[in-house]
Parts: sequence; structure tokens; C-alpha cells
Amino acid sequence: MPTEPESAALNQPSQTLAHVLRVMRPLARWLVRAGVGHKLLAEALKPVFLEAARAELQRHGQRETDSGLSVLSGLHRKDVRALGEEAASELPPERPARATPAQVLVSRWLAEGLPLRLPVAGDSASFDALARGVSLDVHPRTLMRELLRLGVAAEEGDFIELRREAFVPDRAHAEAGQMVADSVADHLAAGVHNLTGDGPVRFLEQSVFADQLSEASVRELEALGNQLWKQVLGQMVQAATVLEARDAALGSSPAVPRADQRIRLGMFCYSTRMAALNPPASAPEKDPTP
Repeated sequence: MPTEPESAALNQPSQTLAHVLRVMRPLARWLVRAGVGHKLLAEALKPVFLEAARAELQRHGQRETDSGLSVLSGLHRKDVRALGEEAASELPPERPARATPAQVLVSRWLAEGLPLRLPVAGDSASFDALARGVSLDVHPRTLMRELLRLGVAAEEGDFIELRREAFVPDRAHAEAGQMVADSVADHLAAGVHNLTGDGPVRFLEQSVFADQLSEASVRELEALGNQLWKQVLGQMVQAATVLEARDAALGSSPAVPRADQRIRLGMFCYSTRMAALNPPASAPEKDPTP
């Protein structure tokens, strides 16, 4: 049976749809700017809804049938049959891949309070030393080339300088979009779980909102947010590094809990003019009649 918050959500489909459409607005802008229209998105969403319907039937221990999947997903039964078992294989993985060595390196670079400009070679306080601490399987020069390719760092003679205060590739690279997708998907997953999930676990999902501010005040708050994020990043990376090493040392004994969990703690900042929150709809221009 659905849980109490889940029942409330199920009884308010129009309200839930309105919330989802609010979330969809920036996604629609991203799609339109990338040349992806409604028709292409609607077709691509079919296996997404089918996967969600299957997961919901499994969660309630119900038998999977074409009719049941059709009712839950809203798809026609012929689409359910056509997609079949291949639906899941057509989707990108729900859980992102593990952090790349380049991502780990930048996180540790910032967390350890090292200068943004480091000598490439050296036994300590150098890029090579930092890279060897991240991975012995990937050569430091390979990691350096990856950071340069992504625009995260710049090489200046015998030095390398970090150009970002986080692992944020230039937006021309596919990795930038992937990072946004991974972060936003986990953020939404936390919120959806808190609204409809089973069990007592509730994830941290909070934000601070302020309005009626000048642009100068907004910039000041953004600077404060960046400063606070550096503190959170440093403490979280240090703690995660220690815990990863501890769990790895415990091994895979049957008596030891499996190290099969992942966690993401994020922070974001966005500002815009208050009037832009609900811009007046403008009438589309009519095509001139011949």
C-alpha cells in the first residue's frame, strides 16, 4: 500500500504536474538551445516512463503486466509491447559512474589548501606528487593533459595553474553537461524520495531564498556562498578520503558490510531579476500571409 505522503501526492496529480512543469522550464530552455524539440523529447520519454512504472510495480510487489504498465505509465499497450525489455537498455544509467581521477585530483587540490599554481614536478607540493596521491595507475602527465583538455587548468612553463575553484569543465565539453545531469538528477532524487519514499530516511534538501536585493547585494551573497562551499568541500573531501581508506582496508569479508554505497553533497547558487520569475507571455508573431 502507498505510504501516507505518497497517498497525498497520488491524490493531487494536477498539483504534482504543476511542480514538475516548474522544474521543466530550465530543462526546456536547455533542450531548445541544443536543438531538441518536443516531439523528440516525447518519444525519448517513453522508455523513461516505462522504467518508472516497472519500478513502482516491483516496489509494491505487484505482478508486471502490459495492462498494469500501461495504466501506470500512460503509454499505449502497443508501445509497452514494442519497447519490451529493451527499454532499460536504451536509457543512460540512473546512477552516474564513479568520479574520474581528474575530478578527484581537483577536489583534493582544493581541499588540501594547496596554491592554485603548482610546479609540475617535485617530491612535495607539486602537481606530480598530488597526482600520485590520487592514482598510481594513471600517470601524472595523463591527468595533467586531461585537465588542460577540459579547460580546468592552464600550463605555464614548469607550472600548472588551476583555473576553476571546482571541477567545472568548459561548457563546450560533454563532461560539463554530464556533471549538471548527475548533480541535478541526485538533487531531484533526494526531493522525490522525501515526498514519496518509503521508510524513515529523509535526505538533506534545503536552500536559502532572499529577494528585494540590489545586484551588488546579490554579488556579495554569491561571494559568501563560494567561501562557505570551500569550507564544506575541504571537510567533506578529507572525511571521505579517510572513510574510503578505512572501508577498503576492511576488505570483502562476509562479516563486513559491503562498501556499495555512494553519496553526493552539493551546493548551488542562482540569481535573477525578480520580474523574470514570471515573465509576461508575449504573443507569437504570425507568419505573413502570401
